[in-house]
Amino acid sequence: MGKVIAIVLIMIGVVTAGFGLFVYLQSQKPNAGLRIETNPSATVFMDNVQVGVTPFKKDGLKTGEVSIKLVPNSRSSTLSSYQTKVRLTSKTYTVIRRDFGDSDTASSGDIINLEPQSNKSTSMAVIVSGPDSASVMLDGQPLGFTPLLTPQVDPGDHLIVVSAPGFSQRRIQAQAISGFKLNISVKLQGQAIPIPKILDVATPSAHIQIKTTPTGFLRVRQEPKTSAKEMGRVNPGDKFMLLESIIDWYKIEVELDSTSSGWISSQYADKFE
Repeated sequence: MGKVIAIVLIMIGVVTAGFGLFVYLQSQKPNAGLRIETNPSATVFMDNVQVGVTPFKKDGLKTGEVSIKLVPNSRSSTLSSYQTKVRLTSKTYTVIRRDFGDSDTASSGDIINLEPQSNKSTSMAVIVSGPDSASVMLDGQPLGFTPLLTPQVDPGDHLIVVSAPGFSQRRIQAQAISGFKLNISVKLQGQAIPIPKILDVATPSAHIQIKTTPTGFLRVRQEPKTSAKEMGRVNPGDKFMLLESIIDWYKIEVELDSTSSGWISSQYADKFE
């Protein structure tokens, strides 16, 4: 009788161990997802292996960082391909959207993923790869300028609008989930900049004063556009003689290593006589 009980207990132990191993193996199965949408359609490469065309959706992927390359399927040879690295998270989808243009400046897109947090709070981070200090609105309310971290966001669906002077705004629908940080990386499309019309040639008594900026400084550029070369930086409170004025831009007299004048955004300067 003792031997029978011992055998039964051993069998129960084996079954229990087998069940535990099964549960463990199930929990180790790849369970991350990836969705990619492009305009126009594109061939998708993952870690240099062709895996399909867009619209693309795949489940059961390993978590961690992967390299993605998108090659537009278009008769136009001028469209630029796109390559990036994204992090795949367990039990969530990472979403890539890309609108191809004939250059990186003319292209736009966004990448959305969820990052687990140690607590149950819900947060959101917005990063813009171009241009600097883009404006962010959440559900119609201004939040600030990129790079931006909002430590508390209500769970649920949200509309995020990212914009900047000289660039087309981008509208993003995303869902925030309790216990995760919603990460959004955005690339804005540069608009064609017409030759600016001079509105005013400043009088010798015209000056400007630099206002407070999100970055703590203001870039001085070679030309009146955000994609122009940066010639130097000025600080809030600094005052300069105003040389020219056009829509959204002031040309100032400023002593820098490589120039004695440059263009600044009029959004961050006050004009005075």
